[in-house]
Amino acid sequence: MLHHGPSDEVRPDTSDPDIATNKHTLQRVREKVKTAAKRALNIDSPEHGDVDKTPYAAAVEELNDSPAFNTSKLLNKSRIESSGVPEKVIAFLQGTVNAVIDPKEAIKFRATRKTAGKIAKSHPYLSRQADMDFLQAHDDLAQAQDTQSSNVGEAGSAQRNEDVDDCEEHVQALENKRHNMRVAWITSRHVQRARVVDPLPPPFPDDSFFEEKDDSGFSAFNWGKWIIYKLLIGSHHFTAQYIDDFEELPFDIDTMRRYAERFIVVSAPLQTFVLDVRRIYTWEDPMRTGKWMALYFFCWYISHIMTFIYGYIICCLVMNYYCPMSPAVLRAEIERSIDRGATALKAGEMMDQHGSKDWLAPLIDQLGPIFQVYAGDFVNTLESINNFYHFRSPSASFALLFLLGTVFLICAIGDSKFAMKVIWLIIGMTFFVCWPISSLYPRYRLLVSPLKWLFWDIPTHAEWSFQYLHERCAVAREAILSKPSDNNYVRTGAEPSNDSDSESFYSSHSVPIDEEIDIMSFSCVYLHVPGRFIISTTAIRFVSSTPLSYESFHKPYSSLVEISKRQSRSSILSPLAKITTGMDKLELWFNDAGASAGMHGMGDMGNATPVLLENMRDRDKAFNSVIGFSGLRWQHLQKERQTLDIKQRGGSKPP
Repeated sequence: MLHHGPSDEVRPDTSDPDIATNKHTLQRVREKVKTAAKRALNIDSPEHGDVDKTPYAAAVEELNDSPAFNTSKLLNKSRIESSGVPEKVIAFLQGTVNAVIDPKEAIKFRATRKTAGKIAKSHPYLSRQADMDFLQAHDDLAQAQDTQSSNVGEAGSAQRNEDVDDCEEHVQALENKRHNMRVAWITSRHVQRARVVDPLPPPFPDDSFFEEKDDSGFSAFNWGKWIIYKLLIGSHHFTAQYIDDFEELPFDIDTMRRYAERFIVVSAPLQTFVLDVRRIYTWEDPMRTGKWMALYFFCWYISHIMTFIYGYIICCLVMNYYCPMSPAVLRAEIERSIDRGATALKAGEMMDQHGSKDWLAPLIDQLGPIFQVYAGDFVNTLESINNFYHFRSPSASFALLFLLGTVFLICAIGDSKFAMKVIWLIIGMTFFVCWPISSLYPRYRLLVSPLKWLFWDIPTHAEWSFQYLHERCAVAREAILSKPSDNNYVRTGAEPSNDSDSESFYSSHSVPIDEEIDIMSFSCVYLHVPGRFIISTTAIRFVSSTPLSYESFHKPYSSLVEISKRQSRSSILSPLAKITTGMDKLELWFNDAGASAGMHGMGDMGNATPVLLENMRDRDKAFNSVIGFSGLRWQHLQKERQTLDIKQRGGSKPP
């Protein structure tokens, strides 16, 4: 049944699939669906009374209100009210007593609560309420479709067809909203820095670059180095995105925390699979376990265990492509999450002893960078597997599906001994060839990773977010350019206020429609001068509020090399700093010597020039907008420590 709470909202009843289909109930459902759809699409305000908006108005509204661009629309909203003063005092006293009795347990409990709280606040698109709303929309659609198939007159049939259309629009609106929330969470939480993937390879070095002196002082030509550079430059168009900018990635505790959060999110299907396997070998359902045991021994008898595994993977992928996750599967996942939610965030035990009491600092210095690299690659691989399963990149997913099908046919037709020989050959080549190269040259480890070859060009969550921003900005740019305008400038955001500096509005000078049109602007400070950072259709620039004695920057998107989020260190005066100078910064790197000059595609930043915008209002929105409107291919990089010497990246910062 449909239950209406105090706020008159529709909530799903997952226990009873049979829903009444009388005329009055259907009318209430139709009205609720229309109201929810308008609310999800932001069309219930007076200025948006017309549902059939122009493409230009829809594009501007998406840039301003979509969480994918303006993450503050979603992430700044508090989900849980603060407790009262008595509750806080009691909690403080209890925490103090626990810290005195068992300090180690208190520290671990406090750290676990802090991490879990951050994940809950910054991960709303997987909240239970969002899933329940999604289930309710599908239940309403199923009810409308069942009612549509009943025998009614022509007038009733038209009304019920309209009900089905409304429900389908509501489901589609919720799906788009979930996509926007997912992009908002990924880009605001885990994307702090990105670099442009140069489409042109760097110039090949001169022969003197490969000449090295031996122990006797004679010059010798290093043919191995020459061959490596030939391969790198020749394959630049599809390998540049997978070359890191560090020889050894510096250890950063915040980066490790982000990897842990990403692992918790992306490993949810893996946790479900592991629990399902556990139910099988613990004989929770004897009939099911008996079937799997009989199937396993049958495949073992005919020597086709690997054939069955490949066929099972292909079957799951094809079924997920043609029949995506159904409401029943999502409902079952919610029930499982309730059962295993208490143990989802437990960490592994730490080592018992390691030297003296100062063991932590040297252990982090020695093992931290290594574990961080493996943790990052493992999380990226899990995200690629997840996006492969959901066909985020159809061409790459179908290519891998074709490869799996080929392997399946080879295993099915050929001898199983041949398949095992191939597997052991891959393991041997990985151990004796790929792993040594990745250990000596960690920047190029992904180029010699068989697992990365398998999921080549399948995006991670960050790369998929970049692609999504590109697609939405392309639609917005087309709508903006196609709109006839006398003033030839675009207004985004609210009208500027006299006493507010947080708006994203800028009225540019009149420019021809085919040259450059300003899209949005952000208040910031550049070289201690207040002004606005302006994003246009072809370039980005800074315009000061007061006349300058020197020229401000005005750069095309093609000169962009890197963009990163910065933040001032917190201190005792942090509350005051948020009002006066601000803490959010945006750092841009430009290559003035040309797109193909230098080796920044391989981590060299010697020819790049930095631009630091301080006190940036809506910094995350500006970051996502530059990513989307630039039209460039971006590579997600690890957040760089601000105290790190830039020479480690193969270049030096200008004075």
